[in-house]
Formats: sequence, structure tokens, C-alpha cells
Amino acid sequence: MKPRVRFAVVLMTLLLALSPLSAVRPVAAAAPSSVRYFGETGHNIATRIKSFYEANGDLRIFGLPLTEVITENGMQVQYFERARFELHPELPNAFFVSLTQVGRGLVGGRASGAFASVAAKSSASTMYFTQTKHTLQDTFLQFWSSYGGLPVFGFPLSEPFQEVNYSDGNSYLVQYFERARMELHPTAPAAYRVQLGLLGRQLLDNSAVPTSSRKAVLPITLLGTATTGYYGSFSERINNIARGAGRMNGKVVQAGQVFSFGNNLGSATSDDGFVDGYAIVGGRLQKVTGGGLCQVSTTMYRAVFYAGLGIVDRTPHTYMINFYENIKGFDATVFTPQVDFKWRNDTAGPVYVAASTNPNQATVTFSLYGWNDGRTSQMVGPFESKVVQPGLSNWQFDSSLPYGGTRQIVHGRPGSDIAMQRIVTAANGAVLHHDILPSHYSPWADFFLYGPGVTVPYGVNRVPGDANPNIAPAIGKTHP
Repeated sequence: MKPRVRFAVVLMTLLLALSPLSAVRPVAAAAPSSVRYFGETGHNIATRIKSFYEANGDLRIFGLPLTEVITENGMQVQYFERARFELHPELPNAFFVSLTQVGRGLVGGRASGAFASVAAKSSASTMYFTQTKHTLQDTFLQFWSSYGGLPVFGFPLSEPFQEVNYSDGNSYLVQYFERARMELHPTAPAAYRVQLGLLGRQLLDNSAVPTSSRKAVLPITLLGTATTGYYGSFSERINNIARGAGRMNGKVVQAGQVFSFGNNLGSATSDDGFVDGYAIVGGRLQKVTGGGLCQVSTTMYRAVFYAGLGIVDRTPHTYMINFYENIKGFDATVFTPQVDFKWRNDTAGPVYVAASTNPNQATVTFSLYGWNDGRTSQMVGPFESKVVQPGLSNWQFDSSLPYGGTRQIVHGRPGSDIAMQRIVTAANGAVLHHDILPSHYSPWADFFLYGPGVTVPYGVNRVPGDANPNIAPAIGKTHP
């Protein structure tokens, strides 16, 4: 067996020497805008949590982060001094990041004294909330209105009253809200006389979160990024790419977790804002809901590849797609639920997913952030062989086109076999991953749709059927 092992090592050395390599695991020289590190507590905020934090009051309202994003009781959360953030990918986009009702949790069943309902009243300096039968007035009302109102603080749960502070043992005039507790500090500078209680810290202290989750960690950095272009795409495809990228943006993949593109995409129907686009199914063009999502999965695949993370399940397209031809054999199709793209976070900490589209440049970008453990990712190849030229162009009738109208949906591409490998090496030189990633592409010819009154050219392949009425609620494996 030793000679075979030696031969394999020599062969790999030759491949590395003679083939194009990509040790591209981009690491930003300065902290990228998608992440922020707090040296005071040794914790990070990233992607959509960072955006929410900075858009809704920043340090003044939420305080310092006390943990990274962790999983608690099946939900991803992050603790701050004055709040706890929750990630809700199952909710509409506006509520992806939500705040725990820490104030309501601390109030519990208290219903007497300041927590008893009061009669309705209002004035220029007083608001009455019928939902909780409590008032908000004067200094606390001004603060509530200036720093986010209902979405940030929620409804009042009490009237103002004196209470001994959990953090410093002093007594302050306080008022409880669903997501906060306001405190009046009369000796503080005027701009800081109203402060928020450290309810996030109090909630964390009383939780079952292990001490290890509270320890300071390293700053997170850019592990890998990838951009693909979709210039020339139809409007339907552009819409679906933007919506698909939006579904992935802000996801957090915990250490050891396998990320499923299909599961995280969720429902992709017309009710979700996805539209019908053309796909080749069984050699014919037909409309399917979600055309273009394969560009989203392909771009994520490339970022995962560059980051050196574990590739669990990847399937190439049936045909070579012109949008991905800058590096042949570097794509990942999805066809839910049969075909999925999956990858594993095999680092020691969470990986944060940032995804966005740039309509002006017609690009979609994925960036993955996490703890840099020094690994590098090298691409061996691609090597192309067995090239087969496309045949006759295809013409199919489409009743939705105007009289005399034609539309080219597919620009033909040769078929071929692509050989590609990836070698991921740890900082100490150990090989973490050696992936064999072959791709086989069938040749596909130009594909035209034609409307009423069009004379089909001689010598082409006439595809039977009408391309328009065939609607399939699936993500097509052969999406352009």
C-alpha cells in the first residue's frame, strides 16, 4: 500500500503545480461593515442583528453584548445588557430580529400597586394605552417617543414607582414596559437622566445559559465571499434572486450545524412574492415558480467553498449556465425537496451569513463571517473534457407572446465534463477537507419562443406544446 500512497501524493503535488489554485479565503484588513466587535465584553454583533442594533438606539438602548448568538430552548438569541434579541426566520422579514419581552417576564403576575390598572386619562403630556390600561407621561413619555416607541419598548405595564435597583442597590423612580424598564437617575447629566435597566443582564443571570457562552471571544472576520452576475436576466428571474438572497441574509449557523439551503429558503410560492420564470423540464420550456434561485444557491456554494467549510451535499446543473461560466463546474443547483445544497459549519463558533443583491451592477453576493482558525482553501482545476457541441435550435409556441413576437430564452452551450477538487488545510498543515467535485453537463441548444403569426425557420427542432400554461410550483433543476 505504501507505493500507492506515495504515488497519490506525487500526483496531487503535480496537480497543484500544474493547475490553477485558488487559496482565496478573503480576510478583510479592517473590520467589515457587517460585523462589530465590543472589546469591553469581548463579543460581536453581525449582519441583521447589527443593523437592528444600530438602527434602534445602539449602545444607549441595548447596552453591550453579553454573548454571541446562541441557541436557547430551540431559538437563536443574543443577550445584551438591556435586552435579548431573538431571530425569527419564520416571521415576515420586518420581524426577523425581534426583542424578548424581558419587562413582562420580570413583572410576572404582579397586579397590585403600580401594576394595577388605572382609569383612562390623557393630556398634552400623557398617553393612555387601553391595551394595558396604563399611562405614559412627562419625562418617560419623551424618552419613549424619542427612542423607538412601541416597537422597541412595547406597552407600559405599570405606573411609575420607586424600586430598588437589581444592579447597584439604589432606589430609583421606575416604570416597566413589555421590553424594558425605564429608570430616572436625577443626579446624572440631563441627557442621561432616563436610563434603561439592565434587564438583559438580569435575565441572563437567572437563565440556564452556561458560563462558557458568556466568555469573551475573538473578533469575527470575513471567512469567504463570492459574487455572481445576472446581467441580461428577465425581470422574473431578478425578482426571485433578490427574494432568495433576502431569505438567506442574517442566518446564523452554529458550530457543528448542517445548513440546508432548501430548509432555510422555506416556501417559495407566488404567495411569498416569488414569480414564474422559464425552465427546461423534460426538454421543453415551461414556467415554474422560483426560477433563478439556483443562482442564489450557486453563489452561497462558492462562498462556502472559499471559506473552507464542510460541503455536505452539492449537485451541478444538468446544463452549463452562462451566468456561472466564469469558473466552469462551480455551481450548485437546488430542486426542492429532491435536490438540496448543504454545508456544515465545522469551525469552533457561529458562522454569520450576509447576502445581498446590487441591482445597478446586476450581482448577488454572499459573505460568511466567523472565527478565523487559519484554514486555507485551494481549488484544483477546473479541467474540462469530453466537449459536445449543441444541436439544432429549439422553437416552441407561446400563446402569451404578441402576434409576430419571438423571445430567446436560452443561449446554447456545449456539454462537457468538468473535474474540480478542493483541498482545505488547517493552520498546522493538516488536511481538513479533500473534496472531489465532478460536474457533467449535457449540451443544450438555443431555445426560442414564438407567438402567433410567426413562421418557424427551416431546419430547427420544433418543440410541441404551449410554453405558457404549464405552471409547476417547484424550483427547477434546469433553471437558467
